[in-house]
Amino acid sequence: MKRNKVSNIQIKALIVTTIVGVGILSLPSDVALILNNDGWIAIVLGGLITIPFIMIIDRIFKMYPNKSFFQIGREVLNPIIFNLFLILILVYSILLLAYATRTFAEVIKAYLLETTPTEIIIITMLVAVSYIARGQIEDIARMALIIYPIIIASVIFLVVINLPNMDYTNIYPIFNISPKVIPKGIMAALFSYLGYEFIIFALPYAEDSKKTLGYSLRAMFFVIGIYLIVFLVTLSQYGVDQLKREIWPTIAVIKEVDLPGYFLENLDGIVMAVWVMVVFGTLGPFLYASGLILSNIFKTKTHDFLILYLLPIIYIIGLIPENIVQINEILGKLVNYFAIASVMIIPTIIFVLAYIKKRRQKI
Repeated sequence: MKRNKVSNIQIKALIVTTIVGVGILSLPSDVALILNNDGWIAIVLGGLITIPFIMIIDRIFKMYPNKSFFQIGREVLNPIIFNLFLILILVYSILLLAYATRTFAEVIKAYLLETTPTEIIIITMLVAVSYIARGQIEDIARMALIIYPIIIASVIFLVVINLPNMDYTNIYPIFNISPKVIPKGIMAALFSYLGYEFIIFALPYAEDSKKTLGYSLRAMFFVIGIYLIVFLVTLSQYGVDQLKREIWPTIAVIKEVDLPGYFLENLDGIVMAVWVMVVFGTLGPFLYASGLILSNIFKTKTHDFLILYLLPIIYIIGLIPENIVQINEILGKLVNYFAIASVMIIPTIIFVLAYIKKRRQKI
């Protein structure tokens, strides 16, 4: 069987499309609630915090070239401990998928399909995502490369249509917050950066491993730029007090735009259609990763049939919260806790142990 290959441009697209998804809708109001006009500080610092972990992940694969994350993990760690780590990452992926699909369903119900049951929306999305998740990493990468320019075009469109109505005085005052609340703001922003860790499944298949770090970092800076633009547009449009009251300000700000001549009456419907593709680009890699982890734990030849077993689990967990508040209070917080362990602590442990092991071998 021919081994999948992923180009560095595809890796960059993968990082961007996997990160930019559900989080971008509520991010402006989430950081504004904590840091007021200075929410941009949390966005910048939250993005920069991920940089060392991207470098750690990249370094691990450079230390063990042509080996997968699973092979490296079992070589560096005790197999039982590594399996426990894999279970932890799997739980994180499932929780994030449940959170994302339920939030997706709530947004779709609010703006497009008001009378459609939440269950139907979730099932439809999961079945659609399972198609791409059953493929290989090359398929996921190609999908990302298609969605990547759509994200760029959407951000440009957001800025252009809002330019006439923007009040730049709403951005002020800046640097008007206590340093004590900045860590809380960073934690709120960090959730919107989850997804960069998918490179642990993509980097082993990179065509040119020497340049992967550069492309990965450029992707992260690009995401920081997107989030900053979205925050500043919504803030200048609404002002900080109204921004705090909006649940999904990124969509709300587009809904209020009236284009000259009214040649597009239902603008938010078009935006929602684009957003469906963006969310698809986030859910696909996570469902693929979940199937891959499960396949590795049970040592099956392929992961594709395991995807079908994951769907009902994600569906049931996604329906546990009764409303939007509970989605954030229950699933949102759980995802954050598991994310810290899965995407920060575990790669760091593997890197440190791998580094020590390599040093001993040289001696």
